Amino acid sequence: MENVQQTVISQYASSPTICTLIDAWNQCIDPGANIDGFYDLVWNVETARGYGLDVWGRIVGISRVLTITEDLFWGFGEAGNTSAAPFGQGPFYNGTVSTANYSLGDDALRILIYAKAMANITNGSVIGLNAILMTLFAGRGNAWVADNGDMTMTYSFDFQLTPVEISIVEASGVLPRPAGVAVAYRMEVS
Repeated sequence: MENVQQTVISQYASSPTICTLIDAWNQCIDPGANIDGFYDLVWNVETARGYGLDVWGRIVGISRVLTITEDLFWGFGEAGNTSAAPFGQGPFYNGTVSTANYSLGDDALRILIYAKAMANITNGSVIGLNAILMTLFAGRGNAWVADNGDMTMTYSFDFQLTPVEISIVEASGVLPRPAGVAVAYRMEVS
């Protein structure tokens, strides 16, 4: 603490034993390093790690653990645009999809936290949704949302999404959709 002598009442201020004990405790229990560590590891999203990012995940409403669909299958209504395999390149949908839980690393979780925070405050416009996509998939390629004009919208990606990214796009709830609008996903890999 700074100015620890101001916390000693005047009755004991001239006692050398008490003042020495308080000064020694002050040097041993200085909370400055702990406060700086708390700020760096928990409070500051840019530098937080481990537990700190888990706390930020709870604040914005996401989890570090994602359920990933491991199978690409060929089906009809069951297959989404990002989880479907072309005819002859995937098994028929048999009613069950094997899933696995995947724990995101700190860097991936930090990006997901930023995207979810943006989704929590977005106005739902195409510009706002595109900003979320640019944050989530920075450096991966073009990703955009298109308003189809008939109460539907399409999230488009011109790169191949990994199974983790497919789970982020389809299951994490990070990519918002305006109320009453149907959403489709499309990968345009050339």
